Amino acid sequence: MSVSEFLQLVFYGATVGVLLAAPIGPINIEIVRRGLRDGFLNGWLTGLGALSADTIYAMIIVLGLAQFAENESIRVVLFIAGAMMMFYIGYHSIRTSLHETTVDTSTAPRGRSYITGFLMAALNPFGIVYWFTVGAGLTADAVTRFGDSAAPWLVIGVALGILSWVTVISAIAQVSRRFVTGKAMQWITGISGVLLLGYAIWFIVSAWRLL
Repeated sequence: MSVSEFLQLVFYGATVGVLLAAPIGPINIEIVRRGLRDGFLNGWLTGLGALSADTIYAMIIVLGLAQFAENESIRVVLFIAGAMMMFYIGYHSIRTSLHETTVDTSTAPRGRSYITGFLMAALNPFGIVYWFTVGAGLTADAVTRFGDSAAPWLVIGVALGILSWVTVISAIAQVSRRFVTGKAMQWITGISGVLLLGYAIWFIVSAWRLL
């Protein structure tokens, strides 16, 4: 593989990563919420946790284990587990919005931010379906065009794209903090909680349809 082909492959993967990460969903909502409430690092760590889960799924494709993960019974379990995760975070956000009136970073649990992001991505069946459909197709295309060594570099490119997106929106949330009052933060936290509860319901309905 030539240097130009390598750069083309990584850029291709990075573009895919940004397109995967950009749509508004539970993870982006949580990154923004934590970034506004707790600062850049907590928002960024939430995104890094999600990136870690996405990278694992990407490696599963590279290793040829996608058929196992596409099993409907496994997807039902993931939908239910994901719904429980979204419900917990959504409920906690709504409860916090009813009492919290200040933005305080002194006790922000950074490790919890990473774990939250990881679990939200790992237990999101829609993200998994994306990887095992679109992701598998992209990997096959890269291997066809650049050879068997292309798949790992494609995964690295995707990871760089997701990381870039996470860094940008975390930075935007950090800059926006100075304009967000305690009352506005309450509203943002409450609305994000309601949206996450909506995703929890969506996951339960999706699991029911697979039964």
